[in-house]
Amino acid sequence: MTSRIRIPAAALALALFAFPLPPGRAAAADVPLRVAATLSDLGCVALAVGGADVEVTVLCPGSMDPHYLPAKPSLSRKLGQADALLFNGLELEIGWLPPLLEKARNPRVRAGAPGLIDCSAALDSVLDVPSGAIDRGLGDIHPQGNPHYTVDPRRMIAVVELVGRRFGELDPPRAAAYRDRAEAYAAQLRERMPVWRERTAALRARHVLLNHQHWNYLCDWLGLDVIGEIEHRPGIAASPRHVQDMVEKSRALGDVVVVAASWDHLDVVREVAGRAGASLAVLPGHSGAEPGTDDYLAFLDVVTLRLAEAAAAPGKE
Repeated sequence: MTSRIRIPAAALALALFAFPLPPGRAAAADVPLRVAATLSDLGCVALAVGGADVEVTVLCPGSMDPHYLPAKPSLSRKLGQADALLFNGLELEIGWLPPLLEKARNPRVRAGAPGLIDCSAALDSVLDVPSGAIDRGLGDIHPQGNPHYTVDPRRMIAVVELVGRRFGELDPPRAAAYRDRAEAYAAQLRERMPVWRERTAALRARHVLLNHQHWNYLCDWLGLDVIGEIEHRPGIAASPRHVQDMVEKSRALGDVVVVAASWDHLDVVREVAGRAGASLAVLPGHSGAEPGTDDYLAFLDVVTLRLAEAAAAPGKE
């Protein structure tokens, strides 16, 4: 059994407030804005909005589950050089970002500094906010709600717009360029969204069993019928009893597609799909997780294509 280390939110605040605020960043036409992004999806946004005016470093590769990133000293050194940090928020990075920031000792990206950009601040709603008492027995519950919003292009448009504004505030001489690129990238996303929804239309006639709540925002946007998760308690391996329950529920409903990320424990996922007679879609968890997904739009192209293929595939008895 693998558990996730949870650092209290107070510890994040302590690490971030340890150093004084910096003076304003001195902008120069030939000096790029140095941007660190915790997730590859946010790195794609930074590149799209920043263009040639930014240098972007991604801390967590798209192929790695962001819950488990090791807090390596090399990442602190990267943070120490950053003018801006884009982070997912909603405590997704709570297990590794606070110690990295503490070691980085970079006042440009500490709490209250203009360079620290919580991308979840762009959201107007958050899914799966828990109610009632929260304890470790429930698994890796995120008290502020489901943090995996970057798989939803509607919410990422809001993030793009936020980043365009914040980059302009950090680098006023190039504010108009950041704004224009943000508007252009948001327009590209809006243009592709009907294509992605139409591509996955057949999936709306079926049921979806997720391995983890990573895909809840995607399913919410696509209007899919989610019947549950194989990982009954987040971050804790599913019990044999729960696995059997999901198999029986899927068989009773029929027309089920099981959806998992490539970093998941796929042996269990494949077992459930096989026993349930369901088709299976294994998706890249974030942009850059595999060849052909280095851009966020290309990532969603691959995701929706695989969902469409799984929806077209008959379940196996």
